[in-house]
Amino acid sequence: MDKWLGTPPELIIPRLRSLVDDLERIASSGTAQGIDDAVIIKNCILTNRSVPCLIGMMTGHPTIKDGAGVTSELYYLDRKRRVARTLSRWYRFEDGLLAY
Repeated sequence: MDKWLGTPPELIIPRLRSLVDDLERIASSGTAQGIDDAVIIKNCILTNRSVPCLIGMMTGHPTIKDGAGVTSELYYLDRKRRVARTLSRWYRFEDGLLAY
């Protein structure tokens, strides 16, 4: 595996910039752009791959059909708001986080 972990820099850098923008907004103002359009994740638990991630039943993901799925790396988790930010996007857990 190369130093970019299989993702070319022209793809990973804009994703990381988007992540940093989201984290800076939520850290400074407590609000974040895109939460209202977040992918729904049900029967959600926090788990680990080589990085923290979420698994659950997803609805509304832009590139993966509805059903069971595993997220990309988890960078932000707010159990009270029931939202999480992964490398790629926001997720909302409608039923709360089932396990932690």
